[in-house]
Amino acid sequence: MIPDSLTLRDGRTVLRLERPLPHPPEKVWRALTTPEHLERWFPSTVGLDLRAGGEIQFDDGATRGVVTDLDPPRLFAFSWGDSDHLRWEVHPADGGSLLVLHHAFTDRYGAASFATGWSACVEGLSQLLAAGDPAPTVDMRFAPVLERC
Repeated sequence: MIPDSLTLRDGRTVLRLERPLPHPPEKVWRALTTPEHLERWFPSTVGLDLRAGGEIQFDDGATRGVVTDLDPPRLFAFSWGDSDHLRWEVHPADGGSLLVLHHAFTDRYGAASFATGWSACVEGLSQLLAAGDPAPTVDMRFAPVLERC
């Protein structure tokens, strides 16, 4: 069973996804924080100033974020626009890493879409790490918020 959850914290909905990955934390970290890797699995291309307080610019050119927490190769967190916050944790685990995502957002009705979309994105990340082309098996017609994954 995959330990995913949806909770309410400080008036925002928080989606938590946890996935084991058979790759060392340093490799997972590079895929999470390097724009040329992100563009292969993340739902947006990004320009990234990888430092606490650094700016992130998403592919629409108008949406921006800020790196809120950075502790290589363990923690990368940032805002996405005015209401979303993503926290990526990479933990060493037997045979590789444990990837944990916390996505806090105000659109509670989008929770199912976010969960489906992030599952597909993390599947794409896993495929990329295995030296393949990301091709998620999730039917993205039911996750319009993260269609690009």
